[in-house]
Amino acid sequence: MNASASWRLCASIVLAICAGIVALAPVRASEKLPKNSDWNVLGGNAEAQHYSALDQINGGTVGKLGLAWYADIPSLDGLVGNPLVEDGIVYQSGGLARVFANDIRTGKLLWEYSPDLDFSRNTIALWANRFNRGLAIWKDKVIVGTGDCRLIAVNRKTGKVMWSVLSCDPAKPEGITGAPRVGGGMVFIGNTCGDAGGARGFVDAFDAETGAHKWRFYTVPSGIAGENDTAVQRKAAATWGTDGLKSTKGGGSAWDALTYDPTLNLLYIGVDGAAPWNPKARAPDAGDELFTTAIVAVNADTGAYVWHYTTTPHDAWNFDATMHLLVADLRIDGGKRRVVMQAGKNGFFYVLDAKNGKLLRANNFAHVNWASHIDMKTGRPVELPDARYFDGPDYRAVVFPGPAGAHNWHAMSYDARRGLVYIPVQEIPTLVTITDAPDASERAGVPRERAGGDNVSFDLLYGLHDPKYRDQLYGELVAWDPIANRSRWRARHVLPINGGTLATGGNLVFQGTGDGQFLAYDSTTGKQLWNWQGDGAIQSAPTTVTVDGSQYLLVASGNAASANLSTYTAALTTTEATRGPSRLLAFKLGGVATLPTRLPTARFERPSRPRFPKETAHLGQLLFEFNSCVVCHGDDAISAGGTIPDLRRLSDVTYGLLNEIVVGGLYKPAGMPPVPEMTKAEVAAIGAYLTNEAWSAYDEQERKAKTLAK
Repeated sequence: MNASASWRLCASIVLAICAGIVALAPVRASEKLPKNSDWNVLGGNAEAQHYSALDQINGGTVGKLGLAWYADIPSLDGLVGNPLVEDGIVYQSGGLARVFANDIRTGKLLWEYSPDLDFSRNTIALWANRFNRGLAIWKDKVIVGTGDCRLIAVNRKTGKVMWSVLSCDPAKPEGITGAPRVGGGMVFIGNTCGDAGGARGFVDAFDAETGAHKWRFYTVPSGIAGENDTAVQRKAAATWGTDGLKSTKGGGSAWDALTYDPTLNLLYIGVDGAAPWNPKARAPDAGDELFTTAIVAVNADTGAYVWHYTTTPHDAWNFDATMHLLVADLRIDGGKRRVVMQAGKNGFFYVLDAKNGKLLRANNFAHVNWASHIDMKTGRPVELPDARYFDGPDYRAVVFPGPAGAHNWHAMSYDARRGLVYIPVQEIPTLVTITDAPDASERAGVPRERAGGDNVSFDLLYGLHDPKYRDQLYGELVAWDPIANRSRWRARHVLPINGGTLATGGNLVFQGTGDGQFLAYDSTTGKQLWNWQGDGAIQSAPTTVTVDGSQYLLVASGNAASANLSTYTAALTTTEATRGPSRLLAFKLGGVATLPTRLPTARFERPSRPRFPKETAHLGQLLFEFNSCVVCHGDDAISAGGTIPDLRRLSDVTYGLLNEIVVGGLYKPAGMPPVPEMTKAEVAAIGAYLTNEAWSAYDEQERKAKTLAK
């Protein structure tokens, strides 16, 4: 080795060692923290990075972090949105589109707003009324969406309505569950159709000051040819195949992921999948079915199409592209590029050029068995036969990830100093089946097509039901390097469904869990540095601000019933911490507050009705899933709480009224939609299923009691 080469090698070693010291050294608290700061946009900045440079709480001080105060929030359906802070007030939305304003120093409730909601409409709107993922702030306004299709702006100081507009159509099977996004003087909102494809997906833009409608971008074309009046819509229609839009109105709702880019003046939209899920039930010659399961960029001023990238062409697994869209500037491939990043529901992490949508990086961040990789030349997945339930002889397959996704709507965070994205990951092996129970349905007097037929059913609890997959059911916090295209570290959680993340200048990453823990990790190494146990599931992403010179962390907790996946979390564990009351939690260094002791959940009484035959109960389970009862009432009929009753606890009186409730609409004013096409035999089968689930809960309770007594 010559002298020059030797010098270069030594210099490289020294630089590497120094870089390691810098990366691993604890960050000292800043001496010039702002006295008071705000977090007035989802994600903390326009790019939705969920990062704060505040460093008073760091690796050296986090051990002194404690609860400063808590505020009970009167939202029975939980809290899951990212808390927003402006001028010393914390703003939060909950189920039923209620808005709450709390004093950041004490937690005192200053005001609340509760809109009058319409429960007389369709099933989707009734469901959507209970699910709310957050709100937006624009100047003197707090803006929230409602399940019955309205966007409402209230005064930040008083909670009085300033304007209210209709976005989606409450007469159609659609509603609003996502948080509005703001930028460039406008507020953006998409619709939801509950993955059912009963309405076209779209995004609306309104003037943030007045509520005046500015533009609408349809994420799917119309099934009526004459309505596809733009070149973009005509091009999209051609990808649905022969008569492809006649069997469905398209689906493709934009139910959550919207990110406004002030640098490029673009709005990035994450789009849901096509319906029905089974691709064999859609046009056989269909192409990508634009713009479903795609990330779309439109001009923020006009809504004009700019580019799109399809993540899962001709989707068969409900792999929505509606997950968090994070914008950043990366030095990649020899130059600085503005990029859009997404950890997809389908298990792949994507890095796209924000200007033109070009795919720059893609790799799986979780276990995937539906595709081997993403072809970087074509940008398309290379599919595998393992997960193609619609092609197999028995029409079933265990899918990784399942329809709940390897990453759902829970926020990622990005630390530009370390070049890492922190992803809430869920590993949920799911049995996907085309349901068909002709023998059982015929014996029960139920038409075959009503018992399932060509409908897709999925068992999210398959990891519990089949011991082979039990150790593959868990959650993770993953630190992902978007340039190197791989993970840097992983931290395991017991439950798969956990909260959004926050990265800070204190070299920390914070995340809450489905079983009520609030955790802090070293952002470089993944070492857990702090743990606080609460009494409610945490699905929200945390917020951090300064108050009178002290750094505070804010996070929402509760039963999380306003997040649909919480019914699944409740079914995974009997831990009381998944179903706590709705609370806003505030932490700071030296905090000493404690939560009150909770009363245990009421015991399951011995059911008064005898068990039904397994075959009848199984048919009831199929009908329970087919008619979407599971969406609100939970997997295995286990409720997450809130305003949704636990059907395993039905009284004999209510049980006797099942037909009047389910078919006749007796409880419609309370938000229970009727299903008038159901027969008495079908309702009876569902009743049998619920009765057997009640017995299962009772037996498990007694088994545990006997075990403890030994």
